[in-house]
Amino acid sequence: MLKAHYEKIILLISVLLALILGLQPFLPSIFSDGDPPKPTGGSAGETFYFGESESGLQTLELPQETGLMPGDVLTFVPIEDDNDNEEKAFQISKVILAKRSSLTVGFEKKEITGKLMSGSDIVLDTDWKNLRSPLEIDSEQGRASIAFSKINYIFSERLIAFDNPIEEFDSEEWRISLHQPLRGIKVDDNQTKPDRVRWTKPSDESGDSIYDLFTPPIIYLIDGNLTTSLPEKVEVRKTEEFGLSLTSFQKKPYRFKMKGFSNVGPYFEDLDPSIKDMRLNPKTRIELNKPYKFNVNGTPGSPSLIKTTEDDEKKLFMVKFFKVEYLKDEKTGGVRPVGRALVHDYKLGDKTFEINSRMQEVFAGENKIELNFSLDGPSEQVYLTDKDIGKVLEFGARKYLIKEIDVEEKSLLIEKQDSSPNKPRTEKLTLP
Repeated sequence: MLKAHYEKIILLISVLLALILGLQPFLPSIFSDGDPPKPTGGSAGETFYFGESESGLQTLELPQETGLMPGDVLTFVPIEDDNDNEEKAFQISKVILAKRSSLTVGFEKKEITGKLMSGSDIVLDTDWKNLRSPLEIDSEQGRASIAFSKINYIFSERLIAFDNPIEEFDSEEWRISLHQPLRGIKVDDNQTKPDRVRWTKPSDESGDSIYDLFTPPIIYLIDGNLTTSLPEKVEVRKTEEFGLSLTSFQKKPYRFKMKGFSNVGPYFEDLDPSIKDMRLNPKTRIELNKPYKFNVNGTPGSPSLIKTTEDDEKKLFMVKFFKVEYLKDEKTGGVRPVGRALVHDYKLGDKTFEINSRMQEVFAGENKIELNFSLDGPSEQVYLTDKDIGKVLEFGARKYLIKEIDVEEKSLLIEKQDSSPNKPRTEKLTLP
């Protein structure tokens, strides 16, 4: 009896095995009591940071390059499923592009990658398309100037800023979902897509055409895309060298030193080379608390310095204190007199300093700075002091403004202004 149904039993067992194998991939989701998988579009490992800009705005630093711009929206999504925490979306008020940062700019079906040529950070707000000054990019092909109105996207690391502070979220509990419009995405098949794309209503759905009914438009095929206008040529010019370099930064010897003394006052020697040409006597007896100036109209043999008044704009210095000390001579073992004078130089401000008879050179705090200009023709040497902040050097059609002089660091901050007045270039010069 059982043997007569062997074939039916074997067929039934085979069908059951096939059903079990076919349902195996779905069994864990049907019977599992575990937590559901976390949503995509961000990860708990992507750390973001809140901070503050120099102008006091709240900033957010993202862990990756983006094409986000002012007016776009980013959303904070809780990593763990929690009914108490819901998604929170915020509109971006400003975007800060750091000076000398690397970025990729898309414009008119083209793309350029390089460094931002700017002496300071650029802050973009929702009206950034109307900025008058172009975006300056220093690329391998040279320097490019791109009008903001023609820019489709800027892809780089940037700081996002908020006019009104938002809640500062913990990156271990929240992830960021980037609501990035299509114009902020680089055209690249291999580019990772944003978390979400927000579809917006077209600005014009009337169906009206900009073309006359019987006038066919001229269509161009540019890089595989159809367009009704030819792209404008981007002016790319080679960046000129700065042309100015720092060759020396050292202490400048003072013009006078003590050349003898009496019990009541010192004798100063004038080290100015022009004294010999005028045949003046470089040695002058100095009286205390009397201003002295250069003897411009002196006759041959007369001293190079003469007394003047406090109201004279050409006054040079005054000896405010003088005394004679007796110091032991280490070589002979005897006692040697030394004259010491406290000097106030009017050109150096309120600072006073000492000149004594043992000094071979006197340093009053001035520094001698030597610069070298080498751009057109033979090189030129230029000499400055640390008091020449604000001075303008001119070479041909170029002007160099001395903006800062750092004595401790021995460096200069100089702004170059060439034939393009709206495009100054600032560099910090240091010793090689």
